[in-house]
Amino acid sequence: MTNLTPTRNKQIESYLAGLDGALKGMLPKERDEILREIRTHILDSLPNNPEAGVETVLRGLGAPERLAEQYQTEFLLTQAGHSFSPWLLLSTAWRWAHTGVRGIAVFMLAMVGYVAALGFLATALLKPFFPNRIGLWVGHGNLVFGATGPGPGVHEVLGSSYIPVTMLLAFGTAVGTTHALRWLIRTRRRPAH
Repeated sequence: MTNLTPTRNKQIESYLAGLDGALKGMLPKERDEILREIRTHILDSLPNNPEAGVETVLRGLGAPERLAEQYQTEFLLTQAGHSFSPWLLLSTAWRWAHTGVRGIAVFMLAMVGYVAALGFLATALLKPFFPNRIGLWVGHGNLVFGATGPGPGVHEVLGSSYIPVTMLLAFGTAVGTTHALRWLIRTRRRPAH
């Protein structure tokens, strides 16, 4: 272990205290593991002259709040990769979107998939109240799925089958989106700490 003056040791402890505070919301076990990992990294990164290197190492780690955000995002991504909760997957994709282009693409996939599933579900639930305005409409070379006004030469194809077909579409879209998100999250490149 490196011998540090009280001043340098205080700098390290101050940084770790800031990181500990920024890791709020994480389980104490996870937080302690992160703090041990960062302490070890700091001490292992110090050159032969530790007095000159503490500030450099701490500067290289970045602000404790930023480092905590990276760890929290990685923790959420790990949880979401094993979850079937659309809410957790969507909120994790939103957080991932703040880290780069791939995260933005994953978040857009999540939004499109879950919004489409909700749209299918909404039209299925509204069909009994608006039977002549919601359906699968065909006519004049057009195919319209959802809400529209029947016009001359346009007819509804599914009739009473619209509700079960649309419910299956809603379910399939939600499940497909969930599985796609889980796969994308599990196969991401993890940052080196």
